[in-house]
Amino acid sequence: MFSRFWVRLGKVSLFLLVTYLLMAYIIVVSIIVREELSIVDASRVISALSPIGGSSTIEGQVRNVFGDPVPFGVIIVGEHLVQADNIGAFRVTGLSPGRFTMEIFAGGYEKYTKEIQVEEGVNYPTIKYEAGLWPQVFLVDFHVFYKDNDSIFGMIGFANGSTEPIYIERASIINPAGEVITDILHDNDGFTYYMDLSNKLEVVEQPQKALKWAPRMVQGGEFAPLQGYFPPGPYSLEVHYAFKNGHELGQYHVMTTTDHLDLDNNWDPHIP
Repeated sequence: MFSRFWVRLGKVSLFLLVTYLLMAYIIVVSIIVREELSIVDASRVISALSPIGGSSTIEGQVRNVFGDPVPFGVIIVGEHLVQADNIGAFRVTGLSPGRFTMEIFAGGYEKYTKEIQVEEGVNYPTIKYEAGLWPQVFLVDFHVFYKDNDSIFGMIGFANGSTEPIYIERASIINPAGEVITDILHDNDGFTYYMDLSNKLEVVEQPQKALKWAPRMVQGGEFAPLQGYFPPGPYSLEVHYAFKNGHELGQYHVMTTTDHLDLDNNWDPHIP
């Protein structure tokens, strides 16, 4: 009898422990979901559990206007809600064929809305470049490559998601030691290079020289190969930018984007 008592007590204790852990898990998940849903329109209520539906699926990867992955975005398709992973990949299941509105919410980006037609089977909507996520204000794209040990080159782009012009006063590449390698605007006539890419861009001389980036505009560019010794490690692009009032006062925001050297044997970042 004594042993049976302890066996029963052990079973009850185990049951209570499992119940406690399950409740704790549900509470934590609920908190996480509520936090993620805080960026969703408060007038809408969507279950955290995907409703049972058809056999169609949507698979994709959330990317921005430069084609770079956007991690951990919240994707809503009809009454289905999922979250992308750390490389922007996501999968929505249980859909029936038909017309749906896809919405994507990600920190620092505008709400993304697109009408999509879901067919039988697996669907792969394109979410990048022109069909990608726009920044709420300003976004910088930076990729740096090497072929030989004594030279690097890369791509640098800017996206203005606002409705006002943005003034870019400088864009400096910094090596792993924290030293400025070059300023892509002030060195090698970089202002003229970017102006030649689009007639929407201007260069202003006063009160300090800056590249005037038009509203709702995205444009990528390249910087010519730089000669020197470039050790492996993180390279950063430090961009000083402001709206008109800040530019006139010489008060700029600083945005830093980091990338690691990638090998590129053909000296063309657009070719895999």
